[in-house]
Amino acid sequence: MTFFGIGSRLWATRGAGRPLSILLLSGVSAAALAADPADAFNFYISQSFQHDDNLYRLADGVKPFGDGQRDDNISVTSFSAMFDRVYSRQRLYASVDLAYVAFDNYSDLDYDTKGMTAGWDWSFGSHWTGKLELKQDELARDRSDFRTNSRETSINRRRTLDAEADYWWHPDWAAGVGYEAFASEYSDDASQNLNYEASIPEVSLTYRPQSGNKVSLRARFTDGKYPDRTSSAIRDDGYSQRDLRLVGAWRLTGASRLSGYLGYTSREYENLEVRDFSGMTARLQHDWTITGKVQLRTTARREIGAREDLTDNSVVTKAVSVEPTWAPTAKIALQGLLEWRQRDFRGDPGLVTSVVEQDDETTTCRLSVSYMPLDSLSLSLSHTASSRTSDRAANEYDANVTALSAQYSF
Repeated sequence: MTFFGIGSRLWATRGAGRPLSILLLSGVSAAALAADPADAFNFYISQSFQHDDNLYRLADGVKPFGDGQRDDNISVTSFSAMFDRVYSRQRLYASVDLAYVAFDNYSDLDYDTKGMTAGWDWSFGSHWTGKLELKQDELARDRSDFRTNSRETSINRRRTLDAEADYWWHPDWAAGVGYEAFASEYSDDASQNLNYEASIPEVSLTYRPQSGNKVSLRARFTDGKYPDRTSSAIRDDGYSQRDLRLVGAWRLTGASRLSGYLGYTSREYENLEVRDFSGMTARLQHDWTITGKVQLRTTARREIGAREDLTDNSVVTKAVSVEPTWAPTAKIALQGLLEWRQRDFRGDPGLVTSVVEQDDETTTCRLSVSYMPLDSLSLSLSHTASSRTSDRAANEYDANVTALSAQYSF
């Protein structure tokens, strides 16, 4: 039997694609690919073929390594296995994600990734609930930020241990504590100074009425370290951060739902006070079911050191995206994405005048169509166009990625 499919992200947005979640395939509705809730085990095999016309995200007229080819064909083969079952009031879940990415022209860039998740949503008695989760994921570092002549792929490995406990002193109200340990490391020598560790305790107050809506007031205290970095006039090796957030998921109407957080962040660096940050931070997502066949998702965020940006955590990111979906039939869906993103790298603190401050603006457009000839088989075709302008001309680029893919589940 032959299977064809796709990893969950395109090179245009994250390097070459990776199976972080096989339910979020490019151009495929997550709802359409949802696993059968009656099955504790679900398996997915996928394969995609992509063409990238600017593999190294270079400015117009610039070729890799002086005279190299700008485009390449990419194959992404992935396998995912999931376990999810409820035993009485306890939920146990686990997943494994494996992927192999191969390049036609730049075979030295070939790489594989491994991801895993293991978790326990627990409940004891009538008052205590919580979560314990261990997670590891890997992905290729975005080449739009990874400026190097190296013929290798930099792999970012991220590990998270997350523990939470809530005490429900009232059916609608709970007080909670939590702790997160996070570590991020890179495979290449040039990126070792970006290796990062964080310890994040948290306290919370949660309101959850019988309607199913939920809102929490959370205070987070982050101790961040760069263990392989030496503090200097333009780099710091650690910081402390305090976040006060209102986090929630609230159904506004029968067809509209708002989720995310709104908060205030204060970050203080250990040595470079000029890079200290304080201000509003937020990530809000609005899901609107316009009709039975048309949905619209709108997302707005302002964050410092958003992990998916894969850059130094002094970056302040602002972004807005719109994602419409039209499903004319139960087997066919069309999806679009329009995103504008601005990143402020916080510049040079003024001690090295030769360093140009950097602000980037990136626009991404994607259109995809998916078809499910069988309940277990999904096919998709997508095209993604991205463009970036920057204070540093060498960091500007235009890129187009076309992908043909499919996924088989069993």
